[in-house]
Amino acid sequence: MKKIITILVCMIGIGVFSSCQNKKAPEASGGSFTPAPIEGMKTVYYDFDESVIRTDQVAVLENNATVAKNNSLQIIIEGHCDERGTNEYNMALGDRRARASKDYLINLSVDPSRINAVSYGEERSVCTQSDESCWWRNRRAEFLKQ
Repeated sequence: MKKIITILVCMIGIGVFSSCQNKKAPEASGGSFTPAPIEGMKTVYYDFDESVIRTDQVAVLENNATVAKNNSLQIIIEGHCDERGTNEYNMALGDRRARASKDYLINLSVDPSRINAVSYGEERSVCTQSDESCWWRNRRAEFLKQ
């Protein structure tokens, strides 16, 4: 009886695993879109555990607002974090960063109906080393077109 149960458990595990391998992420499926960089827009960087716009990033946001006003694209602002902190905390922090960037663009007269803010927390790192030389690159808001 133990052998039968073991075999069934293994078969179920293999079936679940193989069906999961064939599933694609929503961005890769035929019916969805993949956000792409917007020419002329730059990434905005944040300090550790902060969502306040840094003074050295104001010019970047002013540039991004000018680019946004000169086209009619739908903009996605993605908020990102470094690996420190819990997943839940980083999702919330990434959201605050994306919203801070969105609010700044709106204050510079970009139509709010054209901007969506989303957080990926620490899930989409551009650098994976565990030190400050890498972490600062992951504390960011990226501007993409839908």
